[in-house]
Order: sequence, then structure tokens, then C-alpha cells
Amino acid sequence: MAGQVFVMNVVIVLLLVVAAAVALVLQVRHDSTVEARNRSVSVAETFANSPGILQALRSPDPTAVLQPRAEAVRRATDVDFVVVTNDEGVRYTHPKPDRIGKKFVGNIAPALAGRTVTEEIEGTIGPLVQAIAPVKDPDGRVVGLVSAGITTENVGGVADRQLPLVLSAAAVGLALATGGTALVSRRLLRQTHGLGPHEMTRMYEHHDAVLHSVREGVLIVGGEGRLLLANDEARRLLALPPDAEGRHVGALGLPSDLAELLASGQAATDEVHLVKNRLLAIN
Repeated sequence: MAGQVFVMNVVIVLLLVVAAAVALVLQVRHDSTVEARNRSVSVAETFANSPGILQALRSPDPTAVLQPRAEAVRRATDVDFVVVTNDEGVRYTHPKPDRIGKKFVGNIAPALAGRTVTEEIEGTIGPLVQAIAPVKDPDGRVVGLVSAGITTENVGGVADRQLPLVLSAAAVGLALATGGTALVSRRLLRQTHGLGPHEMTRMYEHHDAVLHSVREGVLIVGGEGRLLLANDEARRLLALPPDAEGRHVGALGLPSDLAELLASGQAATDEVHLVKNRLLAIN
């Protein structure tokens, strides 16, 4: 039985540890994605409102002016790209120069309407989280767009870097729980003398049958003077009530001297007591 309890507890603890580890990883990934969105929005909006952006967009060669600035911001802010486009979504900047002059990948309609938008898409550099912010002239007209973002690989990389720590903590928790369960199971095994559930059931049935078949009355009284067990013959000889077990011996209607003897726990040898017109020898 102790072995079964040990295995069951280990399985339960293992499932709990695995569930906790998975939950932590998912939470880290979620937090990383939220942080990536916030950082992308901050970079895109800051660049879109930076000094000189309007003049650069209206210059004869916007790429020559904006590409170095966009790359410097990308490296400084730890995002994967900063892309500037015109109001038709044609790129002026890109981390990969061969993508300049091509159409921007993403939903630019909300940004053209004057709102910053975030999205998760399959971009030209892979799956990514990006923000698109409008560049407005003094009259509020959108004249260009700035997008900043982080690839899903780098977003997940934060979680992946924390995964060893999570797994280490889970392994330590599992080891401690398994050790504690092993100690409890070992103690249980010692208390049951190594008997399994079937052996204990057979032993109980055997002892119960012997107890109720003997011709002598047998009582077991606890340390607080409460009756723990009475066999059939004891119930008959002492005329005990059906609910006698669990009650104090002084409340069973027994003669006071007998009740005091039973409650005292003192040894007795062939003490004669009168109970219900019967003379009983108490041992």
C-alpha cells in the first residue's frame, strides 16, 4: 500500500510540476509579446515624430537621409527593424537594403487614418510583431508611415532563455516533493509492517472474526476512558447500548466501581464485579 501511495503521489506531483512549468513558460511568452508590442509602438511613434522626418520624406532622396537614421535607431532600441514608407506603403528604409522600394507588408489602413496599430504577421524577415505609426504634416495629413517590430523568434527567445531556470526550479521542486513522499511512504510502510492492502484486509477480517467468536467478553478502552471496541459477548454480559463504542465508560450504565476500573487503565486479575445480577471476573 505504501508503494502504491508513493507512486500515486509522485505522479500527482509530477503532473503539478509539469503544469506549473508550462504555465510559467506560456506566461513568459505572453509577457514577452506584450513587451515587444509596447517597445515597437514606442520606437515607431518616437521616430515618426522625431525632428527632420517630414523634411526627409519630402527630400529628393528620402532613403539616403532616413536609412542611416533608421538603422541607428534599430540598433539602439534592440528592435529587429525600423521601416519608413511613403503614404502608399512603399519602403524608404529596411534592414535588408534589397527590400527598399518594395511594398510594405502589413495592414496600413488604420495608420493612414491617423492611428497607431500593432499586429502579428508573416513579414519578409519571418513571423513578427510590429507597430505602424503615421507621420503627419502640420495640417494633420498623413504623409508617411513608420513601422518598428521584433521577430517572433526573438520574442520567444526571451522565454527560451528563461526556460532552463524554470525547468531547474521544477526539477528541484519535483525532487523535494518526491523525497518528502518517499519519507512518508517509508514511515507508512514501517507502521503497517510492510503489509499491503489485501494483507491488512485479511488480517482485519481474521482478527474481527476471532474477537467476536471468543466466549469471553473483550473491551478496548482508550486513554481518555472512551470505549473503542466491544465484542458481542461483552455487549451481552454488560448489556451495553448499541451506540456504546466511542462513549465514555462512565456513561454506559455500568456500576461505578467497574466504570472507574475500566477508565483507570489499571491492571486487574480476576476482580469480581456485580453487573446486572451477574458476577463477572474482570481481567
